[in-house]
Amino acid sequence: MTASAQTTDERIQTYLSQLNTALAGIATPEKDEILREIRAHILDSIAASPDPGGAADRVLRLLGSPEELAERYNTECLLTRASRSFSPWLLLRTSWRLARLGMIGTLAFLLGLLGYSLALALTIALLLKPFVPGVGMWAGQGHLNVGANSNMAGTHEVLGQWFVPVIALIAFAAAIGTTSALRLLMRKRPRNPAYQVSQTPV
Repeated sequence: MTASAQTTDERIQTYLSQLNTALAGIATPEKDEILREIRAHILDSIAASPDPGGAADRVLRLLGSPEELAERYNTECLLTRASRSFSPWLLLRTSWRLARLGMIGTLAFLLGLLGYSLALALTIALLLKPFVPGVGMWAGQGHLNVGANSNMAGTHEVLGQWFVPVIALIAFAAAIGTTSALRLLMRKRPRNPAYQVSQTPV
């Protein structure tokens, strides 16, 4: 092995070692697969180039720092988990991470925030109904609202005894609809950051 080849190999090993550390949050079998994939991509790129040292520089630059690449894989793993989950917390956390990456993520986060906030607010109204007088769906003075009405003049309660079942149904629909929409958005989003990198000529 020439000195130049040894230096290139050491750089690759250092990069993969740093990537291994940065991928600490990912399960070992999955992490090992990622490391094998990245190693194969680097070595294939070098083997196809007449200038191995230059090819190594270019492919490592395209991959980004180990921390950046690990962040993309962590996001990928969260996307995979969230797209199969019914946990509002996991879906919101994943959409918040996506919001930092682009418009689709921002829309997903806003959808999740609004949908789950509506479901939560309606659920709180249901829980307060037996204990707080005046909780209901009130119409009048050009608006419609759900909750306690401190100023009843010019307003009337719309649902009466149907308040609990109707609001429970709306809250449930808001939660399930938001969950389904977020899962669909996360399934439709392009994934596999290493594949995208590997398509870039080096």
